[in-house]
Amino acid sequence: MATLSVIVLSKDVEKEIVPTLKTAHFASEIILVDTGSTDKTIEVSRPFITKVIKTSPTQNFARWRNEGAKAASGDWLLYLDSDERISKKLAEEILATVNEPLHDAYTISRFEVFLGKHLDHWPDSRVLRLFKKDSLVRWKGKLHEQPQIKGTIGELRHQMVHLSHKNINEKGLNTLNWSRIEAELLLKANHPPIKGWRLFRIIFTEFFQRFFKQGLWKDGTEGAIESIYQSFSRFLTYVQLWQLQRKPSLKDAYNDIDKQILKEIK
Repeated sequence: MATLSVIVLSKDVEKEIVPTLKTAHFASEIILVDTGSTDKTIEVSRPFITKVIKTSPTQNFARWRNEGAKAASGDWLLYLDSDERISKKLAEEILATVNEPLHDAYTISRFEVFLGKHLDHWPDSRVLRLFKKDSLVRWKGKLHEQPQIKGTIGELRHQMVHLSHKNINEKGLNTLNWSRIEAELLLKANHPPIKGWRLFRIIFTEFFQRFFKQGLWKDGTEGAIESIYQSFSRFLTYVQLWQLQRKPSLKDAYNDIDKQILKEIK
């Protein structure tokens, strides 16, 4: 019988981690990869986990997931985030699959819940989260990380539940951090200089894509909020890229202003 290791990433999620761990009870082991919690995340998780890996809080999702794989002893690996839940039907399908696999890895569809409501017109976001340990080459990508897999990839039929955006304040802070990392990656990729007209195009293109073309207008207030939120997220990324590209830097510019003022005082 194949063994399964569930690997869960966490940071300051004491209020939501326990349901995630409970839905993973069918696994051979559960590994918590904690990325610098300062609350009681590790304490409340201990009754449900096999081991905890404390890792660097420096944001690098690929490294965190690779550390989880290194600590796992199972034949198969299943990755979960703290805002994801495994339904009973999905758990049964996973166990059946790992014991009689047709492929080396599997994608899982997510049932998206945004601000308490399922968005019918959010695109099916399949994630590659279940695979043989020996088939994983490595995770790659500081943000929006993806696993590199040896072998064939199949699809599971049942969905995992993704409880996204439980409140705007919490997600706003995450978006600010992620947008900074995205901006740094764009800078390294030599993205063209950001101009005012480009910012307008980015915002309106994203909103048009989400609200009209994708059809989120049919999902009521929550659909409108998500469309605006995604546009704002893109805006933050490119504003931070503009800030990184700016010559002189904002810090230098303000220092020069101070120098000029102090010079006039003398």
